[in-house]
Amino acid sequence: MKKKTYLKALARALRGVPAREREDLVSYYDELIEDLFEQGKSPREVFAELEPPEKVAENYLRDLAPESGADEKRGYHVRRKPSLFARILFGTLAAVATTVLASLILAFAASALALAVAGVYILAVSFGLLFAGHAALFFAQIGMAVSSFALGMLFEVLTLVLARLLAGMWRLVTGSGKRSKPMKKGVWRIAIAGGAMLLAGGILFTACFGALRFDSQKLAVGEGIAVHGETLDISDALSLQADNFSVAVKRSEDETCKLVYRDFPESPRRFAFENGKATLGSGDQIFSASFELQWRRGIFIGLISEDLHEAELYLPASFSGKLDVQVATGSISVADLECSELVAETKTGEVCLDKVTAETVSATTKTGAIELKDVTGTRVSVSTATGAIELKDVAGTRVSASTSTGAIEISGLDADDISLRTSTGSVGGTILGSEADYTVEVEVGTGACNLHDRQGGEKRLEVRVGTGSIDIKFLG
Repeated sequence: MKKKTYLKALARALRGVPAREREDLVSYYDELIEDLFEQGKSPREVFAELEPPEKVAENYLRDLAPESGADEKRGYHVRRKPSLFARILFGTLAAVATTVLASLILAFAASALALAVAGVYILAVSFGLLFAGHAALFFAQIGMAVSSFALGMLFEVLTLVLARLLAGMWRLVTGSGKRSKPMKKGVWRIAIAGGAMLLAGGILFTACFGALRFDSQKLAVGEGIAVHGETLDISDALSLQADNFSVAVKRSEDETCKLVYRDFPESPRRFAFENGKATLGSGDQIFSASFELQWRRGIFIGLISEDLHEAELYLPASFSGKLDVQVATGSISVADLECSELVAETKTGEVCLDKVTAETVSATTKTGAIELKDVTGTRVSVSTATGAIELKDVAGTRVSASTSTGAIEISGLDADDISLRTSTGSVGGTILGSEADYTVEVEVGTGACNLHDRQGGEKRLEVRVGTGSIDIKFLG
């Protein structure tokens, strides 16, 4: 043990003793240790001769207060060294609590900053509504801005409170004797002001929303939506690519091929058509265009612009070629169509095919469900990464369906070659025909299965499941 370590332990053991007396005793032992060193004794001999710091403190307090309980009356106490188990347990709990508090502090601080920025933005774009004569909308957004500022202030107070709690825990762990100071009045004033502003902002927004008859469609200016109907000159093939739309393919009432979509004049869509390929883009999405749109129509413009992300493709009854529909974000639905080939592909969204007949049918999505009803084709292929698959009254020479996460449900499936695969999910339903007609290949990792491998059938059925059950019945 070193002299410095011994003296620190003695000072900690004398916690509660008046500072002057504690310093005197520590100084005494400092001189005593130096004298022993000067006598030629080694550190091991010196500290073996001295009593442990806790024992020295206990004897000192006993001499000061010989009467039973007198040391407690004077506020003196000896800090005893906790056991190893207690130190490990307390250290673990303190580490967990410190991590949680630090995470909360960062989250609340980031939220306070984000709310303040949001309040400034809402306040800035609101004046466009005032200049355009939409007073109710203007004051409703002012109420939102005030509420955003207020929430930011309250989150700031929570950040300060948690920071003080974390500091107090740190003092407890390190053994610092300093007491925390009372919360400053300024913090309480911020909390009171934030609460008052939140109440005022809520009342202002509610009053203005009431003036709009509590109709959410009136929280933004929806007039002036432009409807476009682009006529497409097609022959035996048509390709449509859209980046942020849900596309519905329907039969037209005449022999015209038309693409219908909507937009705001402030943010027009990008449309192009050349050599049988139509491209539909979201338009100018940079900050200036978004700011202009919200300046003129309000921050709640998203509440009334859902149909702006929908497009309808009308195909003439005479069309029988290849149709290729690709969407980046949005669903695809096709109904009442007969063609040579159909490709429906989206990255995020559902795919729904109803009453479709084609030589080749392909439906693909990365995130979303796929539903096929009354679909007939020589080759029908369905694939999704995350989503369920439903095949109802599907017929073809070869039908394959695969998903990584999702169930596969079949009903009245009729095909010569069937492949059903899922990593996580169940496979169940009905197949037209007799089980004896099929050569069955089945594999299941975890889950129940009512099928068994068998040979001899002219048709083929392959079912593979990682985690999930298999329950398929034959209707023959």
